[in-house]
This record gives sequence, structure tokens and C-alpha cells, in this order.
Amino acid sequence: MKIRTLFIALCLAVSLVTGAEAAEKKIKKEKLQIVFLLGQSNMVGLAAVPTARYLTVPQYIPPKEVAVQKARYFNWNFYWGGVRYYQGPKKQELIDLVQARRDSRGKWRRHIRGTWPKDKQPNGRAEMYAILDQKAEEEGIYKRIADILDSKENQFTVNQAYAEVIDRDKPITEELKRVRDIYLNGTKTADFDAFNAAVEAATKAKKFSRGNSKGANPDAEKHRAVYAELARKHLNLPIAKRTRIFGHGAIAGSEGQGIESTTFGPLSVGYGGGITTIGVEYGVGITLERLVDAPILLVKCSWGNTSIADAWRAPSLDGVETPTEKAGRVAWDKIQAAAAKKAGREFTPRSAPAKKGKLAWAWNQVMPQVDKVLASPGKYHPDYDPKVGYEVAGMVWFQGYSDKDNPAYGELLAQMIKDFRKKVKTPKLPVVCGSLGMSGFKNAAFSEAANKGMLQASNMSDLRGTVDVVNTARFYPLELDLCKQVQQTTKKDSPEYIEAARVTKLYISNKGFHYHGSAKFFLLAGDAMARSLANMISGGKPLIHDELKK
Repeated sequence: MKIRTLFIALCLAVSLVTGAEAAEKKIKKEKLQIVFLLGQSNMVGLAAVPTARYLTVPQYIPPKEVAVQKARYFNWNFYWGGVRYYQGPKKQELIDLVQARRDSRGKWRRHIRGTWPKDKQPNGRAEMYAILDQKAEEEGIYKRIADILDSKENQFTVNQAYAEVIDRDKPITEELKRVRDIYLNGTKTADFDAFNAAVEAATKAKKFSRGNSKGANPDAEKHRAVYAELARKHLNLPIAKRTRIFGHGAIAGSEGQGIESTTFGPLSVGYGGGITTIGVEYGVGITLERLVDAPILLVKCSWGNTSIADAWRAPSLDGVETPTEKAGRVAWDKIQAAAAKKAGREFTPRSAPAKKGKLAWAWNQVMPQVDKVLASPGKYHPDYDPKVGYEVAGMVWFQGYSDKDNPAYGELLAQMIKDFRKKVKTPKLPVVCGSLGMSGFKNAAFSEAANKGMLQASNMSDLRGTVDVVNTARFYPLELDLCKQVQQTTKKDSPEYIEAARVTKLYISNKGFHYHGSAKFFLLAGDAMARSLANMISGGKPLIHDELKK
């Protein structure tokens, strides 16, 4: 009986090992795999490495009584933020009320500045805002918003939103375990203290420098290597063995300066916006190395505050409107013409965009880098064998905040993909788009125009099957949004305030629309993007549409 039990246990163990190996079975490729990473500030990557500590502890749970409370005035706190995640028949009415608030503030600001005596003028922004809020309240705007948010018609109330916030990690349990195993491999919270101390010691000994605020660092590669080795030693954050990265743009490098810097080397931490930060490039590259048996070269070009309608506009759309852009211009002209006629003034309609005869700003930066890398890949990856060659294996696109309300996003993205495929001579190039994840909630994950546009492009007949979208909202640490609110509404010596301040200090390194500069987010998102790309490289179909059916 004991022998039979032991045999069953051994079989189970073997089956589990075999299953794990199968899950990580590598895609065999002979040629150098070149993957392009393009986008705006989210692709730049502004997550401080020490914030990866958040992966080693249970998620922060803000106190409910503080989180769900309604401030007197509309201030985008968690309760009033419900206008964003509201589910019900009066969504447009809420949008109109938010605009009415904006109009009211503008009207009263002009009135106060134009007619009030100087000695009655508000002293500073805080006093001005208090007056503007009082006026909007008197006009009934805030009550009307609250009535909609509190109505039975609202299918996603602040209490339901809070319930989703405190349960953020549960739906991604598998992803969290995998990322912890790959990137931290047993690292404890105390190891981060040792790491921070080691970085401080290296800085004092002048063995390490972060560079200046403009990103200029003549020895960027040397200092990045020092920082990456400390991260490997103390935190187990890996340095790639077969994956290299070439970066151009808002990245610290010894060539160029500021947002036109260039660098290259073995993939490690430090290839975000600075040599102590990461973006999705780290998660993409490290996971891709685990999934693809080949030398890999990442080519990353990214800049903050860049739009797909402007800086990233497809070369073939120079002087050309998409159908949605044209319809929007015509509709706007019609509204403005009617308003001008009513006011008895002349109206000049907007003209269609003129052809500039040159590349948009971002492409003017990117195209020379594409040419440079493809002309001499051996310069950037020592394992490149010219006899074997290379193949452009994919593109990861992480952009959209500047276009989150642009209804033409899908058309612009589709044309950009086609133009880039033509440039790199890869007609079916696999493309992975990272959605904007700041909306956070499940019901709002694809509510913004940019995210809808990504889905639209991925489903177009001439792109379908080769373009996937990773839903990054699943990984956004939405609970961190509430740290500021907790600190603003509790006493400084209260346990709630102290905990929120501690969480802010340790786990947040940037703004909310940069995912709080959370390494936890960027590692999870990068890992997911790599798996999506590896799936398509191996001939699999895009997974996003199956995910949306669940």
C-alpha cells in the first residue's frame, strides 16, 4: 500500500514538472529576433526599481470609511470619481454635468477677475477654487451629479468600486506568482533596505551616479551596469544573458542628450527614463528570453506627451484625414457656423490638413534608428551571425494617453502599423498593443477612445490575427490612488494616515497616469506583453478577444 502511494506521488510529481516545462517550452529560432518597442511616457518607463518591493507584500487596503466618503464639493476623490466608472442610463448626463461644472468655473473666474474690487479678489488658488465650488454648488450641479451616482439605476456604486479595489490582486494571482518567481525569486522586503543602502554607499564612494535631470550621462552604460549588478545581487532582478537592448529617445545614454539620447547593452533594470527606472522593456525582454530560444535585440524608441494624431502620425497620412477625422471636422464646422450665424459674425471653416512633405516628429526620430540597427545588427548584439541573419519578430506599442479621447485612434493605429510593416519589410509583423490601464476597473478597461481604437484595429480584416491587445488595467494598482485621499482626510498621527504615508513612500514613484511609477505594474504588464508576442511568433491567434468574452 505504501509502495502504491509512493508511486502515485512520484507520478504526480513528474506530471507537475512536465506541465511546468511544457508551459515554459521555448520557441526555437535560429535568426536574431529583433523586437521594436515604441510609444510615449508609459513606454519610456518611470518606475523606480525599489517600488518592486510591493510585489513582496500583500496589497494595500485603504480604510473603507475614508475611501467611500463624499466630499462636499466635486474634487475627483473616489466618490466623485464615480462619474468615470458609472454604469447606467445617465452616463451622457454625467458627462454634460462635468462640462457644466467646467463652464461654471470659467464663467465665474472671468467674472471675479473682471468685476470684483482688488481688495475682494481671492488670495491664491485655494481661495479662488473655494468660491468657484460654492457657485457650482449653488447652481445645483453637484447635487445633480450626486443624485445620479446614488440612484438605484447606477449599477456600479462607490461601494462596489471599493469592493473591486480591495480585491485587485485576486484575479491576477497566477500572474503575480509567475512574476515574483521570474524577477524576484525569493526576495524579501528587508532585501530592499539592503539594496537601497548599497546604492547609497556606491554613490558616496563615487562608483555610481544617476546622471542629471536632463538625462545627460557620459558614463551612463557604466553606471547602469553598477546599479543593475546591485539589483541582481540584492533583489535577484535578472540581467539578461541573450537579450540586448538598443534605446533612443527619453533614455539615459552616453550618446546624445535629453530626449535624444542613445544607449545599448545587455538588458537589465535601468533602461527606463533613467538608469534607476524601468518600463515594460524589462518585463518584455526578460520574459521573452525565457520563451524564445534565440538571441533577441529590443529596439526601444519613446517620448512622453506624444500623440498618434501628431508626433506619431503615420507617414502615409501626411496631409490625409482618416474618415473619422474628416467627419469630426465637418461636424465641428457645422456647429460653429450655426453659432456664428446666430451671433451675426463671419465664420471661416477649418481646412483639411495640408501635406507637409516630411515625417512626423517621432517618426523623424525613429526611422534613422531603424535603418541604423537593421544595417548593422552585429554592432548591437554580439551573438548576431550574418550567415544566419535576423528577422523582425514583432512590435510592442504602448501609447495613448495623449489620444485617450480621440475617436479616430483605431484608424490612425491601423495605418501606422501598415506603414511600419512596410518599412521593416515584414507584411505580417506581429504587433502587441498595451491598453491604457489607468481606468483600472473591469467595466471601464476599454471605455476610452484609445483602447477602443486598439480593439478596432486588431479586428480589421487586413490586420486581424496579427495584432493583439494586452489589457493592462488588470495590473494597475488602483488602490494606490487612495493614498492621497486617506492622508488628506485623516489625522497625521492616526494609523490610517501613517500607513498611507508609508505605502506612498515605498510603492509610489510617479504620477497616477504613469501607473504611480509602480514596478509591480510594469513587470506584470511587460510579462503579459511578452507572452502575447511569443504566442503570435509561434503561430497562435491574438488572445484579447477571447478574454473579452469571459
